[in-house]
Amino acid sequence: MRAASKVAPFFLLIFLSVVLAASTVLAAGDTAMRLKIGEKAPDFRLKDVMTGKTVTLSEFAGKKIVMLEFWATWCDICKREMPNLVKLHNAWKPKGFELLSVVLPAGNINDIKKIINEKKLTYPVLLDADLAMATKLYGLAGPIPLKVVIDHKGVIRYSHVGDYPPGEDELPFVLEDLVKEMGKGK
Repeated sequence: MRAASKVAPFFLLIFLSVVLAASTVLAAGDTAMRLKIGEKAPDFRLKDVMTGKTVTLSEFAGKKIVMLEFWATWCDICKREMPNLVKLHNAWKPKGFELLSVVLPAGNINDIKKIINEKKLTYPVLLDADLAMATKLYGLAGPIPLKVVIDHKGVIRYSHVGDYPPGEDELPFVLEDLVKEMGKGK
């Protein structure tokens, strides 16, 4: 009877470990939006906050890998990671990468422009004024910042919610693989 009472907690611990591992795997497939990895990314038309130019996803089709970065002016994590995104954009742009920042409306346009200037953003910042792109097209349903990487064929290949812990950024590895694919014409 004593041996059985010691074995039961062991099996309970194993069971809980398996359940936790399974829930982690399921969470890894969650993109914080309605769209999932492997689906075609919907085209959109948004205006660049600084230039007023209309930008579409389709203009990059067949030419570039695109990362959408969803953020808002009230999001401190979003603003904190911007210097790293500038470095990423500058390093990968010559290799066929474009970062498109999608700011969700909060505050006024001057607040957005102030952040763009303070953070010295080198990539387009697009205003989703009515949230139609984020909520209707992409089904944004979770926290921000949200990064969505779209390959040169327009397929969603990667997403990540939040920032990265110091020294743990997987984006360069994702981009490297997609740049290789693009070069091979896949």
